[in-house]
Amino acid sequence: MVKAVRRQRRGAHRAGQRAAGGMAALIGTLFLSPAAQAQSIWDPVLSNSYWYVTVPQMLAYAAPSTSFANPLPIGDQTLWALGTSTDGVFTGTSTGTLAIGPIISTSELTIQGTVTPAGQITMVFTSTDGGPGTIGLGQMTQIGDATSMEMQMIIGTDLLVSHWAYMLPYDPDVFTPPEAQVVPSNLSPQWAWSQGTPWRIVSPEAFGTTQPGTFIITGYKSGYFWGEGLRPDGTAFTLLGSITPEGRVLFNTITDGELASLYGGIEGDASNAQMLLGTYDSSAVFTGDITNATVVRPYAQTVAATGTTAAVGAARTLYAVAGTTNGLFGAMAPVTLTLNDLSGPALSGAISQTLPVLAGAATEATANVQRMLGQVVTERLDGPDRPDSTTQAWVRPLGGGGQQGAIGGVPGYSFDGGGAAFGVDRSFDGQGRAGALFAFTSTSVTADTDAARANLAAGSANLRSYVLGAYGTTALAEGLDLAAYANGGLVDTDTSRSIGFAGVAATGDYQSRVLQLGARLRATMPIDDSLTLMPAVRLDFLGVDADSYRETGAGPLDLAVEGQTTRELFLSGEIALRYALTDTLALTARGAIGYDLLGDTEGVTAAFAGGGDPFVTPGADLSPWLFTAGVGLIAHGTERLTFEARYDVQASPSAYLNQTGSVAVKWRL
Repeated sequence: MVKAVRRQRRGAHRAGQRAAGGMAALIGTLFLSPAAQAQSIWDPVLSNSYWYVTVPQMLAYAAPSTSFANPLPIGDQTLWALGTSTDGVFTGTSTGTLAIGPIISTSELTIQGTVTPAGQITMVFTSTDGGPGTIGLGQMTQIGDATSMEMQMIIGTDLLVSHWAYMLPYDPDVFTPPEAQVVPSNLSPQWAWSQGTPWRIVSPEAFGTTQPGTFIITGYKSGYFWGEGLRPDGTAFTLLGSITPEGRVLFNTITDGELASLYGGIEGDASNAQMLLGTYDSSAVFTGDITNATVVRPYAQTVAATGTTAAVGAARTLYAVAGTTNGLFGAMAPVTLTLNDLSGPALSGAISQTLPVLAGAATEATANVQRMLGQVVTERLDGPDRPDSTTQAWVRPLGGGGQQGAIGGVPGYSFDGGGAAFGVDRSFDGQGRAGALFAFTSTSVTADTDAARANLAAGSANLRSYVLGAYGTTALAEGLDLAAYANGGLVDTDTSRSIGFAGVAATGDYQSRVLQLGARLRATMPIDDSLTLMPAVRLDFLGVDADSYRETGAGPLDLAVEGQTTRELFLSGEIALRYALTDTLALTARGAIGYDLLGDTEGVTAAFAGGGDPFVTPGADLSPWLFTAGVGLIAHGTERLTFEARYDVQASPSAYLNQTGSVAVKWRL
């Protein structure tokens, strides 16, 4: 039943107020039906009949007249005794019994009703104690072999009760209806998806503007829904209503203590549902005022449709928040209300800005930088051992850059930087060598933005690496040697990401630990006096463990980012050569193909400071293949001094490229 409206509505139909698509049919069915006509087909069904609520339908919800935010389940048994129906017009009495916990409450009402040939029902209920009338709306419906009245209502003064039920006929001489009771129920389950959803609502008559308001459905049970909302002017309201299995909707709101009720229909699903609702006056006549409510499409569906798959986890979390009071009134309200107004690439681009810096690839970028630093050791191990016992010191400045392209919906990044490595080692009469090194690098990593892919996540990370290492070789036989190395160190990382749609930026800092272990088995094959070939097989491990950290500067969009781990184990085959151009000048070259046996780059888990469940930003699905090549030039300046210049490149089929240039100076001590 719909409580009487406290002011007279305009009675004339408003021209042009029609919804598009399938909702247009609801207007004709629910709002524009003709009045009762002569010789109604429903007269035999309604005349001198009795109606009751079956036990499964007794569930109702009650709330104080000040707020619908937290309704209570109650039991409602309503009995109708109808008199003669003539041309679809009938009268009768209603006896209602409410079971509110241990309290039983009863009421007596009179009924004045009509039914159209199409079966639309309107009833006006008037209390025998006086007071404003209440209207109820429904539809004649066939339930099995019985004709029922599917009715929706809200009734009361200080306590408002919303109830929907299939009222069934009975014979009081042979059947006693069951007493009112609170029952478990799961009717109308097809609309249960509406719990936790945000909606946009346009109601020119109620709001006085065509600007949309917002409401959320915070609870749903057995056809009943409730929640809270904001009008376009920022005024809050609460709501309580019902949805029948057939999609008929009774939508009630309380704003500043005033009750307003709408009736209509719903169609669609969680992606595109719409409610088309109408206003009725105190005589149960449709006024022509139409309200349209549209569910906000789940953010994750839009993000996936635009190919920004890295942001799907964040989109799910943000949408879940949007369907809560935190997303409507709390810390996250400015975020979700903005996102609700966006769609398509604009929405995907905005959500991409909420991801951890570099879309969670900061640890992967750290590994790429450290892998090239490992080339420094490889280059030192590639040199021939001196035939005597000699100690050498060396320094190798280096610099370069590269990029990881976008792949599989995960955005890419570029990087550049430089540093230097210092070392000292000693050879042992041509039977091997042992040494140690220290290296530091500073690298800037910048996220790639691509509006075409709906990726607008501008961000950067600055990496400062400090590495200590040890290396050595030993001769196993003539022309065969084994080399090994171990590097370990720390990487300090400062992060920054811009969140353009919110006008803020988030910064953070954390530390990572890196470990590199490797071994190489190499054969040395002199071809002639100038050319030497050196085929080898190698195994290289690299691990990066990043600490968790918390951002600042972006308010509710600051992230608490959990620690992340990257592991790789490359098995590689390589061939190197050395060609003596003169007695003091030699050309070197090297090529390798490696396969990652681990491929273990996990996604990064983060949570918004403003609330919501943690979400995972997955790593890119990278190729396990890695190709390495390099060329160098070695010049012996004096007996004690040697110079070297090198260019090295690494690439993979998954859009990865890294280039490094370096020079080295070695001198005998």
